[in-house]
Amino acid sequence: MKKKAFQEKYARLATLAGRPTRLNQVELLVRPDKEYAELLFFGDLHFGHEQCDVKAAKEMLDWALENRVFVLLLGDLIEAGLRDSIGDSVYLQKFNPQKQMESIVRLLTPLAKEKLIIGLHSGNHETRISKATGIDIAKIMARLLSVRYLNYACWSLLTVGKQKYSMYSCHGKSGARFKHTKLKAAVDLTGWLKADIIAHAHVHSIAAEPAMYQDVDFRNRVVKSRKCYVVLTGSYLRWDRSYAQEANYPITRIGSPKGMLWANEHNVHFSL
Repeated sequence: MKKKAFQEKYARLATLAGRPTRLNQVELLVRPDKEYAELLFFGDLHFGHEQCDVKAAKEMLDWALENRVFVLLLGDLIEAGLRDSIGDSVYLQKFNPQKQMESIVRLLTPLAKEKLIIGLHSGNHETRISKATGIDIAKIMARLLSVRYLNYACWSLLTVGKQKYSMYSCHGKSGARFKHTKLKAAVDLTGWLKADIIAHAHVHSIAAEPAMYQDVDFRNRVVKSRKCYVVLTGSYLRWDRSYAQEANYPITRIGSPKGMLWANEHNVHFSL
């Protein structure tokens, strides 16, 4: 069996057996008219909540499908309001969690069939169901879509042409209210994680900031400066009549950041 086929087969079996993916190895193909591969960071949809902007989310996913842009799913795809959940989402959600899950699978199936989804994280809203029942609904969604299940956080090794990029992505946790304090939750991760990209969801803001650090290149015996992009991955929950308005949180923009990873030089840029 060829190496790539072997890795794909047993990575999937490990996921189904419940062993977490520790390193998600993915090749991002570059379109003939581009010098880079594109990766969409899509999360915090909260499908089922009355203030979920389904239209904007569908337009973003349709754009990714049409342009063959790869997608990373960062959790809180469904609202999953339960009777014992914090807040009143159990009364505000339009559908029950079963319907929410089925709708999300239908929404994402075209991208999954084109092998454009590189992985699916769980978020704290999916975890509501896990805590109440022991059933991991995010893992079920990943299985139905035949995509890698990345649990709450995961490392990825992304191959783009001649280049390799490291990425640490997580749904994350933070009670921060303002953009700079939300960014701090992600920047803090650079204290113990060194990667080209650190992606943090959960905080419902879009941002991409480069953090610089130095280390020693032992092979060439020189000090090199390296760049790590710290990314907040956005949301599709409108501010009006949501918990953000009730708690006097600042208004944030709907949408998802897009990363560009170059194939012939080690370079990353983000479009917000």
